[in-house]
Amino acid sequence: MADSVNTYELAYNYACTYLGKKDFKKVEKLLITARNICRKSLSDDDYSEEEIEQELGTINVQLAYLYQLQGRTAEAINLYQSVLKFKGIDMTVSAIASNNLVAAKKDSELFDSARKLKVASSNTLDTKLFRIQRRIIAMNEALLSLYMHKYTVCQDVSRRLLETYPENDDLYLILASIPYRQKKTAKAIQELQEFIKLKPNSLSINFALIQLQLLQSNPTSALETLENHLSSIKDDSEKYRPGYVGLLVWLYEKVGKPENSVQALDQAGTFWKSGVMSEESRSILKQTAAFKLKTNRYHEAAQDYEQLVKGDPLDIQALAGLVASYSQYDINLAEKYESSLPDLSVQTEIDIESLEKVVPGVKKSYIKKADAKTIEKQTKTTPKKKKKRKPLLPKNYDPDVPPDPQRWIPKHERSSNKKEKGKRKQQLMKGSQGVAVAGGGIGGTGSANIAGRSVSNVSSSETTVTSQPEQPAPTPTSKPKGGSDKNKKKKKKGGNKW
Repeated sequence: MADSVNTYELAYNYACTYLGKKDFKKVEKLLITARNICRKSLSDDDYSEEEIEQELGTINVQLAYLYQLQGRTAEAINLYQSVLKFKGIDMTVSAIASNNLVAAKKDSELFDSARKLKVASSNTLDTKLFRIQRRIIAMNEALLSLYMHKYTVCQDVSRRLLETYPENDDLYLILASIPYRQKKTAKAIQELQEFIKLKPNSLSINFALIQLQLLQSNPTSALETLENHLSSIKDDSEKYRPGYVGLLVWLYEKVGKPENSVQALDQAGTFWKSGVMSEESRSILKQTAAFKLKTNRYHEAAQDYEQLVKGDPLDIQALAGLVASYSQYDINLAEKYESSLPDLSVQTEIDIESLEKVVPGVKKSYIKKADAKTIEKQTKTTPKKKKKRKPLLPKNYDPDVPPDPQRWIPKHERSSNKKEKGKRKQQLMKGSQGVAVAGGGIGGTGSANIAGRSVSNVSSSETTVTSQPEQPAPTPTSKPKGGSDKNKKKKKKGGNKW
């Protein structure tokens, strides 16, 4: 079809037709063809690059939408952004591209999404957009308010939309999401129950309620909700769908009612057996047979598996179930059908590590652990070598200088730092606040030292500046502890007025 079209308009229209049929491969091929023809034909007619991009905008937005449906989100976002770069693009195309870009980004870059949605929801576009397009843009505004924690705005927008679009069940889910995101699950459940009274046949509302009830670890309420929903369905082909039956059986097992599970499977099996064997009937029959085999009802399980094998002799799953059922009470029949199963070719040269690399996400629980004895042998034969750490040396380390043996002892406790004892002990300069001036007083005049201490014991290394020959300084009032008895007597005789 792509080879037969000669105009980009025709290729684009064909692409839209196949998009409705969900034939995505043909859609992509036709849209790329339309884009190439459009660029070539407009370039030949001497259109400017800006005019060409304006014409390509519609095709590129449709192609980006296709990528978005296929889950190729990154490609879709890049294509939407490239379209929105051009200012002269049509307002309708810009609005659709902005809305789809917001939907692709979901809850990321919320402020940029709010700006784009404001453009998409302009009043000037009301007459240019279809009703369903306006509804989707308005719903995205409500969802964006929910993501931005603007719950009051979200509630107001959703209720206003319900007045215009009462048939839309998604709006009820948005309203129930507000208390759920506020960590008020009980309130969300209550609101969904109220919505079900308004729309009892709504599949989305009922299953949203079942999901929340299961999240609350309440399978009994979830089972009651599902049973009420199934009772409201009049069409048996809808009621006995494999998904419904599977969930119903699972919930019966959760609440401890296995007999109800068998009854539900039998009812569904009876309905689907009455007609032509279809994919739905085979699925239900497999579920029924597997459950009977699980509950040790081997004869009934064998009958169901026999019916499946008659319908499709190449169904390996049904053959395996039939052999498992017969093996419990009739070995000969089990061996007969076992010969129909394909042989398992065991390959001994399989590298498990390479398989795990090829198939990411495969669990490693199936790998058998080695015996303790083999592990001990391996550890004995190949002992692990301990790596020696290099010593951490200081930056100023000199290998020629031997280290101080007392380097681990505090400095004030080392032998090199011990103070002299006796009369010749050096005196520390102690006293009240002030500055000690060497030389026996200010200017060397022989007056009392400001620090209240004699300078007679000051070491010879200290220099003093005097204007007279050296004379013994007068004795200050406070004497060091190491003073002589003679000085003590003088203190008693004369005394010092200071």
